[in-house]
Amino acid sequence: MASSSSPTRVLFFLALAGLVGVATGSVGLGARLVAKENRAWVSENGTFAFGFSPVESDDRYQLGFGLSSFREIEPWFGLLADGGVLGPLAQTVMRKMINLMNKFFRNSPVGKDAVLELDSTGNLLLLDGDATVWSSNTSGEGVETAYMSESGNFILYNGTNFPLWQSFSHPSDTLLPNQPLTASMELTSSSPAHGGYYTLQMLQQPTSLSLGLIYNLPDSYITSLQSYANYSYWSGPDISNVTGDVVAVLDEAGSFGIMYGSSSDGAVYVYKSDTDEKGLSSSVNQTVRPLVLRRLILEMNGNLRLYRWDDDVNGTRQWVPEWAAVSNPCDIAGVCGNGVCSLDRSKTNASCTCLPGASKVGDSGQCSENSSVSAGKCDNNHRNSTASKLKMSIVQQTNYYYPESSIIANYSNMSPLSKCGDACLSDCDCVASVYGLSEEKPYCWLLNSLEFGGFEDTSSTLFVKVGPNGSPEGNATGSGDSSDGLRDKVLVLPIVLSMIVLVALLCLLLYHTVYRRRALKRSLESSLIVSGAPMNFSYRDLQSRTGNFSQLLGTGGFGSVYKGSLSDGTLVAVKKLDKVLPHGEKEFITEVNTIGSMHHMNLVRLCGYCSEGSHRLLVYEFMKNGSLDKWIFPSKHCRDRLLDWGTRFHIAIATAQGIAYFHEQCRNRIIHCDIKPENILLDENFCPKVSDFGLAKLMGREHSHVVTMVRGTRGYLPPEWVSNRPITVKADVYSYGMLLLEIVGGRRNLDMTFDAEDFFYPGWAF
Repeated sequence: MASSSSPTRVLFFLALAGLVGVATGSVGLGARLVAKENRAWVSENGTFAFGFSPVESDDRYQLGFGLSSFREIEPWFGLLADGGVLGPLAQTVMRKMINLMNKFFRNSPVGKDAVLELDSTGNLLLLDGDATVWSSNTSGEGVETAYMSESGNFILYNGTNFPLWQSFSHPSDTLLPNQPLTASMELTSSSPAHGGYYTLQMLQQPTSLSLGLIYNLPDSYITSLQSYANYSYWSGPDISNVTGDVVAVLDEAGSFGIMYGSSSDGAVYVYKSDTDEKGLSSSVNQTVRPLVLRRLILEMNGNLRLYRWDDDVNGTRQWVPEWAAVSNPCDIAGVCGNGVCSLDRSKTNASCTCLPGASKVGDSGQCSENSSVSAGKCDNNHRNSTASKLKMSIVQQTNYYYPESSIIANYSNMSPLSKCGDACLSDCDCVASVYGLSEEKPYCWLLNSLEFGGFEDTSSTLFVKVGPNGSPEGNATGSGDSSDGLRDKVLVLPIVLSMIVLVALLCLLLYHTVYRRRALKRSLESSLIVSGAPMNFSYRDLQSRTGNFSQLLGTGGFGSVYKGSLSDGTLVAVKKLDKVLPHGEKEFITEVNTIGSMHHMNLVRLCGYCSEGSHRLLVYEFMKNGSLDKWIFPSKHCRDRLLDWGTRFHIAIATAQGIAYFHEQCRNRIIHCDIKPENILLDENFCPKVSDFGLAKLMGREHSHVVTMVRGTRGYLPPEWVSNRPITVKADVYSYGMLLLEIVGGRRNLDMTFDAEDFFYPGWAF
């Protein structure tokens, strides 16, 4: 298990910045900046600067770091504006900053006469009038100079150029290349109006560690009855049983991951750049500007995104996004505050719907705390003392993010649906209940809180407990003092509106009947489309993008796979289901549901689908190096391109991480049922990705087996299939074991070219 934060390791990473001398970026003792004077401490070549920037309110300033102008911009310094455009800093002050330092500065604006000073004792101070707002607490420790480095790190040195304090050890929402993020540090996003915020930090389990994104509740939500205040909605690859220190780092090549071990010889990628040829590393000199400027930022919307500075994009300078941790914004807890998230038609932007009793916050589109969601009061018999005043509001096709600690009861085989709402209404601790299907069996979970936001789920229904005024009907109150004339107008207006609506409906019905029969047919067929799925393509579009399905990549499962390209030139693999029988159709819906909602670097990403008439197609990301079987089994055509042992070891470990993800870390447990070399695809960097979820089976976490038709491939089927015993996730473990033998041995586990006693490889090997 990785240790948390070793002082020796942290000192090693942070002391690397002190191995060079100071030049024009030097700041001597007694140097000071005044907020209103439009000055800053600039790095040697003018890349970064440290100073004040005005905030929206008049005469208020914020301390922070910014990107300087790049040589040709005059006068001496410029800052990034909102769109990434660089502007001069001669007559105006800094307009925007990169939040490279402690969130304290971001949340503590000061007056126009505020001073940043490196005093004679070596203490870095932020003064606002007579008050000391912040201090580096380095007085008397031997600080002799400060240095604004070309890497964006501001450092306080002693007489031997050893760093005593530096800004890299106090991150805010941004990580720069070679800036270490240890187990004791975290990135923190800015907070929207409703107060919730996000953090990136190390998630420590009893035997493993990973990077995770966490949504933290606003302080106003946290009560003495709640034992939790956050929810983890994304995590990177796990590191298991690692000794030594662990540090996350964004290296100069643009790769982001975790380095571990006493000599930093171990590395696990969260994202690997196409230009990374040396592997994940941290530069020895953390004061030098990297060749390409990048920043990893935890945005206010909860997504972790990597940007690259481009000097010339369509004639302008701007930050260009390279990678994002989460592709579906509705997979981020709290993105709508306390509301329900749904995707627009482009499947890329989120829209928010508030629960009964909640309202939108400003222009953000997010929802406030739901004041109508209340568990009521419990009497001495633990029953609702106000039960007659409460009711259940139904929100169709909706589920919610909730920690296990908020589940107070779990009912299985409950039907009809209304009983789930009744169960919550009769429980004084319940504020909401979720009804859904798992393995075609109904379940009902009672919850004591709704804090982390909801998402569209066609298989679930949400019941929310509300007070008498908690729904729109409860807010419609009348007055008994109206005049007869006003009453007549109130009566006539609904009648007129009803007539208009009726005429409009009749016209619409006639239009659809006469002119839109085909559109109606397509609408009926689209019932197979799953809400929130990836991009929907037409059959003609995919036919064009694959050259009329002319480039066959392979066949298997329920259809053939063809090579194609999207409008932006991105290569894709299009899987065409040849015969849409009931079982094949079930495979299609399973793949769209499963792959579309999963995000892991070792799983094939589903880009889109087609559900048009009798056509069922799936669009996957293209894997340049094909399937694993072509690289581990020798043949007369490819003996010269078999994989070395290091690559095989990496493939075995990464494949196991992908399997562990859909076994243990998904919202619903998944059994693949067909793990084999043909279903392990390799990208251009030989990073393995598990594919072909056509045989996958979603499992509710309260269930553990499947008893339907036999699935899988001969040679990889566990004994449970033959003996008709319950199938669990161990079936995939068995298949993975067979795959592992093939990776090591380089031969099929069933090979009829061998003698009878040797054709079964495991039997021969053991």
